[in-house]
Amino acid sequence: MKKFNVSILAASALVLSLAIAGCTPGKETASSSTEELAKVGTVSISKDQVYEAMKKEAGKRVMSDLITKEVYKQEAIAQGITVSEQELDAKINPIKEKMGPEKFQEYLTEEEITEDELRERSRLIMLRDKMFEKAYPITEEQIKEYYEKNKEKLDGTLEQVRPKVTEKVKDKNKRSNMSKWIKEIKQKHNVQILDKAFEKVDDQEKEANKAELPASK
Repeated sequence: MKKFNVSILAASALVLSLAIAGCTPGKETASSSTEELAKVGTVSISKDQVYEAMKKEAGKRVMSDLITKEVYKQEAIAQGITVSEQELDAKINPIKEKMGPEKFQEYLTEEEITEDELRERSRLIMLRDKMFEKAYPITEEQIKEYYEKNKEKLDGTLEQVRPKVTEKVKDKNKRSNMSKWIKEIKQKHNVQILDKAFEKVDDQEKEANKAELPASK
């Protein structure tokens, strides 16, 4: 089962909360620099210290994740692409049925998310896939080519195994073109990195591409 990168999501929330509180480089205030988050004996650990450490240790991955999600949302609005509640149900309900209520709840607890949060993350992934497949559609020729190369391993005619072959071709298409597509839409939406600590944030794009829904098969 592929999982959401919860460590990145948790780090995102912490970095955002610290930034909102005023912990930005070069703009320290008395409250932001002295507010304590923890103490070791008589030594305090402040919000500023945590923010700076987060930037160094996970900042680029967090920033990449936040930027990419916002780009997806803006591009979906620009294209008029949506994911309905019915589409979400069709994707998530089979997962719930396969896991069963108990295992599904264990999954949510392990990932530290609610079902509503899972639905929203799933919506974003489905939006991404709709837009990507529109920009880089697979062709019948690619499906036939994959089948011919792998038909000895596949049990049936092309029509019998078409759904499986189509998914394999889609996966290959994502691996080949997803990073390229993300760069294209980031350029379109004029993404600017204003803090030099995050200048090489695009190096983390591969992390953003890994987010998938839990397996339903």
